[in-house]
Amino acid sequence: MRKFISNFENYIMAVALFIMTFITVINVISRKFLHLSISFLEEITTAMFILISLLGTAAAAKKGAHLGLSIFTDLLPKKYQKYVVAFSTLCAIFFSYFLIRYGIDMVISEVKSGQTTPSLGWPEWIFGLALPVGGVMILIRFIEYGINSFKAKEDGKCQ
Repeated sequence: MRKFISNFENYIMAVALFIMTFITVINVISRKFLHLSISFLEEITTAMFILISLLGTAAAAKKGAHLGLSIFTDLLPKKYQKYVVAFSTLCAIFFSYFLIRYGIDMVISEVKSGQTTPSLGWPEWIFGLALPVGGVMILIRFIEYGINSFKAKEDGKCQ
C-alpha cells in the first residue's frame, strides 16, 4: 500500500496517458478515413492533458526535479544548499496555495453557474477539479521533498 501511495500520481498519469493516446488515435483514424472529427474526444483529451501536466509537476517535485538548477546550487557550500531547498520549497508552497485556492474558486463558480462542456454537455466542474487536486498533490510532494531533503542535508547525506 505504501508503494501505491508513494507512486499515486504515476499510476494516474499512466492511465490518463493511455486514455489520451487511445482517444487521439481513434480521432485521427476517424478524421483520416471517415472525414469526421469527434469533438467530444478532444474535450476529454484536453482535460487529461491538464491533469497529466499537474500530476507530472507533483511527480517531479517528489524527486526534486523542479527545485532549481543543480549546476548553480551544487556550487554553493553544503551548509547553504539546505537554505536554497528551504526557499524553493516555500516558493512552491506559496504557488500551490494559490493554485488550490483559485482552483477551488473556479470549481465553485462552475457549479453555481451550471456551466457544461460544449460537446459532451458534462458539468465543467468535473474537468475543473484537476486544478485544485493537482495543486494539492504538488503541495504534498514539495513539502515531502523539502522535509526529506532537509533531513538528508542535516545528516550529511546529499539527496
